[in-house]
Amino acid sequence: MCIAVPGRVTAIGEPSPAMVPGEVTFPDRDLTVNLLMVPDVAVGDHVVVHSGYAIRIVSEATAQAATALLCPDSLSPSAVEPASE
Repeated sequence: MCIAVPGRVTAIGEPSPAMVPGEVTFPDRDLTVNLLMVPDVAVGDHVVVHSGYAIRIVSEATAQAATALLCPDSLSPSAVEPASE
């Protein structure tokens, strides 16, 4: 089984016939993905990414809900702030 994960588009590169490169931020990393399948995407949109392709634009609320289910630790304050020693 494969899981599609939501992320936020932070940059869109120069398109070619086979690829529209985009930088997408996820809770644990930033990746370059192909935005070809979501032609109406804009910087700041949330997209669902599967196998390196953005396959759908989703609302911020949907992205947050999915992230809470798939990556619950990424939303906790300890995941954002460094641990005190």
